[in-house]
Order: sequence, then structure tokens, then C-alpha cells
Amino acid sequence: MVMTSKASSSSGVRRPCATEDSLAVAGGIIAIGSELLLDGYPETNSLFLAEGLATCGIRVRWKMVVGDSLPEITEALRAAVRYAEVIVVTGGLGSTIDDCTREAVARVTGCPLRKRPHLVEVLAARYGLPSRPLTAAVFRQAQVPQGARVLENPAGSAPGFVMTWKGRLLIVLPGVPREARMMFEERVAPLLRARYKNTEVLERHAFHTFGLPELDIQECLHDVIAQSPDIRFAFLPSPLGVSVLLTRWSADHEIRGHRGRSSGSAAQKAKNEDGPMERVVRAVRSRLGDAIYAEGSRTMEEVVGLELVSRSLTLAVAESCTGGLIGHRLTDVPGSSRYVDRVLVTYSNRAKCELLGVSDQLLKQYGAVSAQVAEAMAKGIRERSRSDVGLSVTGIAGPGGGSSKKPVGLVFVGVDGIRGCVIREFRFSGDRQTVKLRASQGALDHLRRYLLS
Repeated sequence: MVMTSKASSSSGVRRPCATEDSLAVAGGIIAIGSELLLDGYPETNSLFLAEGLATCGIRVRWKMVVGDSLPEITEALRAAVRYAEVIVVTGGLGSTIDDCTREAVARVTGCPLRKRPHLVEVLAARYGLPSRPLTAAVFRQAQVPQGARVLENPAGSAPGFVMTWKGRLLIVLPGVPREARMMFEERVAPLLRARYKNTEVLERHAFHTFGLPELDIQECLHDVIAQSPDIRFAFLPSPLGVSVLLTRWSADHEIRGHRGRSSGSAAQKAKNEDGPMERVVRAVRSRLGDAIYAEGSRTMEEVVGLELVSRSLTLAVAESCTGGLIGHRLTDVPGSSRYVDRVLVTYSNRAKCELLGVSDQLLKQYGAVSAQVAEAMAKGIRERSRSDVGLSVTGIAGPGGGSSKKPVGLVFVGVDGIRGCVIREFRFSGDRQTVKLRASQGALDHLRRYLLS
């Protein structure tokens, strides 16, 4: 059994929140499955469940991962009532021998399992074939604790259920992520919003940055953080940069009242844009400037695509150390055919010479990983494709191939366009996959800044 409490992160700024001790509805999540305790089987349901619960005014205080063990699931449920008013359980509702969540709920609540006739009909319609009669194991899914309300599963066979126990709301969902997500959004969220009408709701805003270390961002925002005691700041580093997440719990009537004001006059519009979160968002945006490449859920490749479309520009890419990763990311965006002309993976020196026109003399004099070759690659791909912009990347992804003068992680990116060719040098750390991902992000960021300027 693994329990994760709400605790500070070494990458975040933690301090008491003004609403921390308010009467907000407390939530807890229990994920069930022995595979979730093994390496290679990440538990992901709690991520979208915590987000979904927050939109319903329920603040998740902790989550727990439990193996497929009847005694341990029972123990987890008994512990949950001490911490949470709303408890969401996922997993263990299938028909195999290790699926024992129903039995655990029945045991701990004292509500015996009862077979629901309409669930038997649903299972028979889903699985029943003349040549394959349904087994008793399948019909286990039709058993639900007495008094519980059934939650139909639109994406699978195992139904969920919801019941009240010791004054707590217990919600039990399947463990398959797609099924759990769909059932929560379609069945559970409306129920929670109707039940908790006057609770707090979560305001949040995410900034995504590249090029500034985590500690530099924190120092840059030091006084903004100090002057915003009711807003929580979290700094989330990754190979794609550092995300800054702002969250604030506010009374639901406060949010609705603030956003519901008439916006007929200039003064009223100013008021609508002057809430606590809005003021801090503007301050962060001003401090971090062009280090912010996106806000909300937008990605770097989406931002670059929008910039290219807004300028009616086409792009051609020549990749070496990233091996096509930049092209993959760019073309993952719907509508990218409007601006992506071509992507070449010129991994070898011969490919750079034959496909991009990089001179053999330049390669011998400076080496493939150099500013000079990155420039020649960017100019070559632009000229040969007749695109508006050429983007190139060359570097050493590792783990071998580095030297004291050119270490692993050294990457050069070139952008050639109407402003001429601009080269940028990066020094990335990490394993081979991490260096490649960071190099692709650095290349797209360099292109973004080139377009903005």
C-alpha cells in the first residue's frame, strides 16, 4: 500500500494558503491494482480525477495506491473516512479472481452485495452469444452493494456505483482510464456539482517557459509571490522547460459574481479584469516576458504553427541529432500542412552534403556539430525547398561521441529567413532521449523567437 499525502515539492514554493483551513469539501482517491505498485505501470487515473474533482469544488487532500488484496482495500477504505468527505475508488471491478473491490466495499460498509437484474441483462446483451454462455465470473459484475446507486459504464462492461457511508460519499469506478474518465465526466461530475453547490472552486492558470532555470524564475517572481498569499505557485521542470502553475481556491459565488458582471462600460470591463488571479497573471506575464512560450494547455509546436500561419510563412526543416523528432512534433498539429513544406533527416555527413549542399570542406574544418554547419544546413534547406524559413539542428545526443571541446549535449540550431540566418548554441544535460527532446524544444523555441522578432 502506498499513500501520498499533500506535501511540498522541492520544485515548488509552499506556504499556508489563505483558504487552506476553510470548510472546503475534502476529497481522497484510492487507486486499486497490484500492477500499479510495479515499475512500468504508472497510476494515472488520480491525475484527471483530481482535476475533475477540483472543478466540482472538491479539494483532493491525499491519494492512495493499493494492491489487489481484500484486507488492504478494506483497510484503505476505513482510513479514507478519517480524511475525506468524498472518496473516489478506481479499479478492481472486473470479473477476474483478483478483482475484489466490490467485496471490500460490502465488508467495510456492512452492505451485502446484491445482483441487479438490469445489470444481468446489460451483461447478457454485451457478451451473450449462442455458442458461448455467460459464466458466473462475468455475472460478478452485476453485483452491487445494497443501497448503492449504479453508475452505467458507456465504454465498458463493469458498472460503477455510488453510495453514502458514515456521512461520506463513496464513488467506485472501473480502473480502465478511458472508462473511468468517461464515467466521471458523464455520471459523477453532474452529481457532485448538484450536491456541493456552494463550495469553493479552483481557479488556475499555467505558464510554460523555456530558457530560464527554475530558480531564476522563482527569483524573478519573488515579490509577486510574497504579495499573493492566497495564490499557490508551483514550478514544474521538465525537458520541455519549466511550467509555472498558479492556483487559488475561491468561493463559487465570488467567481460567478466576478465573471458575471456586466461589461457594458470601460470601468466595468476593468473591474472584470481586476480579480486577484487576473492581477497576478498579468504580473507574471510581465516579469517573464518572451521566456513564456505558451499559456494554458497549448504546446510549443502549436504556438510555432500559429506564428507561421499568422505570417503566411512556409517552413522546411533539416534535422541531424533529433532524428525527425521536430518534424514529428510539428506535423502532430492538425492543419500543419498549411506551413510545413518538408522535413529532412540528414544524419550523416554525406546526407548533409548531398541533400543540403553543405560543403565537405566546411564539415572537415569545423565538424558536423558546429555553428558553421548549422548555418549551412538552415540556408541549404531553405534554398532547396524554396520555403520562407529554414530550420536546422545538429548536435551530440550521446551517450558517446563527446569530447572536452564538444561535450555530449552540445547542440546548434539555425534559422534562416528574411532577417538572415541566426544561430543559437545550447548545452543540454540528460540521457540520449532527454537531449533529443530538449534539442527539439530548443529548436522550436529559437524559431518562435525569430518569428516574434
